[in-house]
Amino acid sequence: MNFKKMLVLIGVLVLVGAVLAACGGKATEAPATAATEAPVAPIPDTPYLADWQGSAHANVTDEPFRHWDDAAENPDGVPTTCAKCHTSTGYQDYLGVDGSEANKVDAAVPAADAQGIQCVACHDAGTISKTTVMFPSGVEITAGDDVRCMECHQGRESKVSIDKAIALFGENVDPDKVPVPVKDDAGKDVTLGFKNVHYYAAAATLYGGMTHGGYEYDGLTYDAKNTHVDGYNTCTGCHNPHTLEVKVDQCAECHENVATVEDLKNVRMVSSSPDYDGDGDAEEGMYYEIQGLQEKLLAEIQSYATKTAGADISYDAETYPYFMGADGKAYPNWTPR
Repeated sequence: MNFKKMLVLIGVLVLVGAVLAACGGKATEAPATAATEAPVAPIPDTPYLADWQGSAHANVTDEPFRHWDDAAENPDGVPTTCAKCHTSTGYQDYLGVDGSEANKVDAAVPAADAQGIQCVACHDAGTISKTTVMFPSGVEITAGDDVRCMECHQGRESKVSIDKAIALFGENVDPDKVPVPVKDDAGKDVTLGFKNVHYYAAAATLYGGMTHGGYEYDGLTYDAKNTHVDGYNTCTGCHNPHTLEVKVDQCAECHENVATVEDLKNVRMVSSSPDYDGDGDAEEGMYYEIQGLQEKLLAEIQSYATKTAGADISYDAETYPYFMGADGKAYPNWTPR
């Protein structure tokens, strides 16, 4: 490029600069290019969010989370006796994550806040180092991450609470007679009634006689924890902690003809040789043996209720308090046995 052409080019550039300055009123900075912009950190996806969203813990429209929506019946929302396991806020309160005293729920939770068991319920400062869980019997169990599950899936009653209820009627109460009502501190009649273990007491069932979740007669021996096999003898060993579903595909590695949860009902190990329910079939799955025992137990309860307690009894799993008298109301003739 010769000198004359360079002068022309410089002049053009000066002219363009002057025009831009006149139009803009003031100098402006050129926009940063993509190469010079500071990189924006991507928002990370919440791990296992989709798994949790499909679980019962996330089903906020279901009864366990909507039971207290009637403001007239429940003006305070979810009470302290229920909030621990039916709200994330109550569970954190129980753990003391909110700065309150641990191992107790201090305040009721508004029904609108009963939005399932959210991630924060199990993933917080209170559970990260938690290794123990106290059962209703007062027995403390040490375990791993499963203690998060066992805080709620442990039942609400035990041998201890049953014995305490019976003791109100005296030391020598006849186990096979309906006890005479006694007065409480407020002068009201107290009668013996059904002590509801509440929902599926899975953790108490798993640990058997170690946690005394079922009633135990003094002097008798009861099974301890069901150990199964290493890796599959805990809550999260058998259940996905986010979907809550049983790990059926892993069950199938040892158990033949298992492809669904329904198939697990047919599982029976060689060591389980007795005909437990006495129906003549010693090859049926253990689910059906247990089902048979339940039927025999109910028949014995009904016979006892009529012949000994003096009133017919029926069982309805869909209607609280489940054991009903002939009038369709709560069964009235409870004996200690």
